[in-house]
Amino acid sequence: MGQEWLLELVKVMGKFFLNPVLYFTVILVMAAGLIRIKRERKDFHVRVNDIFHELKLLFPAGILAGAILSILSFSTGFVVPFEMIVLIGIFTIILGAAGNGRLLSPAWTAGVPFLLVYAIDALELQVPYIHGLFEGSPLLTSLPILLGILLLTEGILMQKDGLKDISPKLRTSPRGLTVGALQVKRIWMLPIFFLLPAGPLPPPFEWWPVFDWDNASYSFLFIPFTVGFQNQVQSCLPSQAVERMARKVKLLGIVVLGGAAAGFFYPEYTYPIITGIAIVGRALISYLHRVRENNTLYYFTPRNKGLMVLDTIPGSPASKMELKTGEIIQSCNNMPISNKEELYKALLKNRAYCKLEVIDVNGEIRFEQCALYEGDHHELGILSVEKRKKREPGEAM
Repeated sequence: MGQEWLLELVKVMGKFFLNPVLYFTVILVMAAGLIRIKRERKDFHVRVNDIFHELKLLFPAGILAGAILSILSFSTGFVVPFEMIVLIGIFTIILGAAGNGRLLSPAWTAGVPFLLVYAIDALELQVPYIHGLFEGSPLLTSLPILLGILLLTEGILMQKDGLKDISPKLRTSPRGLTVGALQVKRIWMLPIFFLLPAGPLPPPFEWWPVFDWDNASYSFLFIPFTVGFQNQVQSCLPSQAVERMARKVKLLGIVVLGGAAAGFFYPEYTYPIITGIAIVGRALISYLHRVRENNTLYYFTPRNKGLMVLDTIPGSPASKMELKTGEIIQSCNNMPISNKEELYKALLKNRAYCKLEVIDVNGEIRFEQCALYEGDHHELGILSVEKRKKREPGEAM
């Protein structure tokens, strides 16, 4: 039995690299990098991160999350039909192409296919490979639980890893004022092992799997599951907005899990309702965020005194001094500043050294200083928001 399991494991590892979702996701994040750089150069005449920034962030946290979910799936004997895996992959590609990271929540990539299959079955539509999928299967039980787990995972990833891909941008307010905003976007690739019914592998334990199928043999499927989110933040610090959304997504995941467990004895009617709650709830979270952003005063605005930091270029003097988004530079080399021209003049006062007076996001004053070297950015590598007479691209500071 051990050799059979090992051989099957090697096979599915190889098939992982044939999955179109893997290559679609890689192309998606590369395209996102190109779009981001184009926007940053238009607004600030400089890119913040290179084109591979999103790609480098695609796997690390996702692999860890996928490993945990795989252990959970394997230990409980959690089974998902192959047809459902295919549908989830198709919807991931469609929704990813249509909305980039905005529509890659499991609520939509997994929840929508589930409701589609349920509707086809309930209406008795003769759709090949899908009609009758619920008959004699644990799909009504397993998928809503999987959906709740994936939503909970999405919320945890947002909270723990959601702030690693933030891109500054400039906008024009309804009054014609140039204001700053930050695009928070993350896409994770979760490699997950799933059990498929009817395969060459006999169950290793009497209790396995928990969600039993009529057939007593199984096979593995190792799939790339894509999870993502994308939002614009302009009314507060990005950490506050992401933390708020992550809490709501985690709560939604817990509600879906609780509803799936409560409806265990009445799956035919309860689980489609639970899935609908997941879809509507996740859409509502995104909608309320947009409403809040549109109805709240702009946070990143020009100041009469001081220069607002929107972002910093990695490796620049500003980055080395650990200047943060939302902080305000009051003075440079003991000269008060309120725009980039005054900052540049203050830097010319001492070409080898820089001392800044900074007001942090808590309103407390601190001083930062560093030596300047040949080749350093001539305006420290700060991306700022300042007053303009008309809408123009921003400048790198």
